[in-house]
Amino acid sequence: MNQDFYARMGLSSPETETSVPADIFVVSVHCECWTHEELEASEAGTRKVELDHVTADAHDLVLHGREYGISEPSCTDPRLSSDIWFRSTYPREDRAYFDQGVQKYYSLHIHDVNGHRPEPTDYQRIANLINVRFDHAFNLQETKQEGPDLCL
Repeated sequence: MNQDFYARMGLSSPETETSVPADIFVVSVHCECWTHEELEASEAGTRKVELDHVTADAHDLVLHGREYGISEPSCTDPRLSSDIWFRSTYPREDRAYFDQGVQKYYSLHIHDVNGHRPEPTDYQRIANLINVRFDHAFNLQETKQEGPDLCL
């Protein structure tokens, strides 16, 4: 099909339509390392920052979730807190784990979504992306209602 066809129909060509801009996230990943001795003595483990305020798109976010074993949110409902993070629940089974007994747990922190602080809908979208479930999740399609609610 050519441009004239679309013009006659009053439509824009699929090649000229602007695509929806991709989401941009600013994220950090923190790591807590625990040895058997620290766990037995109830001492604090060491903490370090793996990623510090890194810009990521949705694809990167999925990769970070997988790489760091992120599997649960810090709360049960995205509407209950304005500062939610996501964490791993099992230690990474790497060389330090098997050789030295070091247990590493990770947390994914979202600082910014498209230039603003994350809102409950953002946290829900992020959870959906990284395959993490809130106990009381909500349907994003319902929150995007257009027009007034006529069910009074």
